[in-house]
Amino acid sequence: MRSVFFALLAAGTLCACDNPNPVAEEAKVGMRMTPVRADTILAIGFRPGTGQIDPNQAHELHAMVNAGRAAQRDEFVVVTDGSGGPIQQARAQQVMRSLSGAGARWVSSAVEPAMAMGPNQVVVVRSDYRLGERNCPDDNPATIRNNTESVMGGFGCTTAYNMGQMLARPRDAAVGRDPGPADGTVNAAAIQRYREGKVRTVTPTATTTDGVVGATTGATGATGGAGPGVGSGPSTY
Repeated sequence: MRSVFFALLAAGTLCACDNPNPVAEEAKVGMRMTPVRADTILAIGFRPGTGQIDPNQAHELHAMVNAGRAAQRDEFVVVTDGSGGPIQQARAQQVMRSLSGAGARWVSSAVEPAMAMGPNQVVVVRSDYRLGERNCPDDNPATIRNNTESVMGGFGCTTAYNMGQMLARPRDAAVGRDPGPADGTVNAAAIQRYREGKVRTVTPTATTTDGVVGATTGATGATGGAGPGVGSGPSTY
């Protein structure tokens, strides 16, 4: 009788632990490499017969592009329903040019008859694809209990975040694309610099009083001379 009592007590204790399911925890880690998409929508209305955007609409478009911190990485799609014919398409082109002028890089258009917005309106959809930025634990010691030997709560967050930041077009992680001539040209140039010993290296330009290296800018070639494109700004290694 006593052995049965202790067996039931042990079973109840285990149930009370509320341990996380290791299979569910592993699946959660795998999903961190899947981009999370968030859309922002702006409707632009035109007066009948006009094909130009007015200053207020241009200001709204610029504000949409400048919101956040990833205008050159997010997707901007100008959507029409096709009911306005050539003038509606001309309006869409005006909106696309305004977005590009404000700093948006990935701008495209689409016709969606199901939206039924009417001939005098176009809709701008800004899509933000993020990896490792949402639903990621902060590794607080209270949240990383690992009683079942499953992966810890924050495992995989850093890897997913770094991958997302390295992508010039985060949408590629969700949709993918075939590499084209532009990619080949950049990669071939980088490989050639490596073979010729001209890989750019970062050089310190300032040192603090305690000897810690400060800000770094510029680059030099392996041969000791300044390489092309020396200075701040993006470069391909």
